[in-house]
Amino acid sequence: MKYTIIGSGSCVPNADRNSSGAILEAGDKIILVDCGTGILHNIPKTGYDYTSIDIICITHLHLDHINDFGALLFAYCNDPDCDRKKDLQVIGPIGFKNYYRGLKKLYGESIKPKNYKIKISETEQSSFDIGKLKIKTFKTYHTEESIGFRFEYEDRILAVSGDTGYHENIIELCRGASLAVLECSFPDELNFEYHLTPSTAGKIAEKAGVKRLILTHLYPIAEKYPLIKQCKKCFSGEIEVAINFEKYII
Repeated sequence: MKYTIIGSGSCVPNADRNSSGAILEAGDKIILVDCGTGILHNIPKTGYDYTSIDIICITHLHLDHINDFGALLFAYCNDPDCDRKKDLQVIGPIGFKNYYRGLKKLYGESIKPKNYKIKISETEQSSFDIGKLKIKTFKTYHTEESIGFRFEYEDRILAVSGDTGYHENIIELCRGASLAVLECSFPDELNFEYHLTPSTAGKIAEKAGVKRLILTHLYPIAEKYPLIKQCKKCFSGEIEVAINFEKYII
């Protein structure tokens, strides 16, 4: 598996980090994980074709995680080089179907699929088998509907928290992960109940037996602090701060 981070920031503008989004390549499947502001126009920088996406996984309905979903559909409809015929599978939280209905009501024919279908699965804690790839969802501690994703392919495991505070469920999401991508919105000095800090992310990774940890979803203020040093107090494995357009081999 290869995981390419496109956006490692938050809802607050940052010249170096746009909002949340990444591409996972697992075998012959291309998965977009979250689709926040700025993601669509940065996909070409990853080397992937935005028309090749098979599955979109959405962690929750905050704009910095879903804002470019409608823009993606608009591009599919209006790109003269795009003749998409394969269906688009979307796995998202409870409420995503209602969100999509709102987009269709607002934008009508301009985002309506021409030669493909959008297949939406709303979920809390579920499992999806897609060829050799297994996708598991876990409820997270952020909004009432928010979920995280666990991707299992052959002998490798990728865990992606989305936005969350500290919770035992996140430990299970990350259990034995080859790579865990956990949000780290704020430094330890600014602890918020529904977001992680370096120490709380480190505690989750240590308890879950994670091999490698990437900290992402950084608010600008977080980068003024020694995030890795703070995380190392609680986690003994490998730690990195997310870098946009970096390909992480799992």
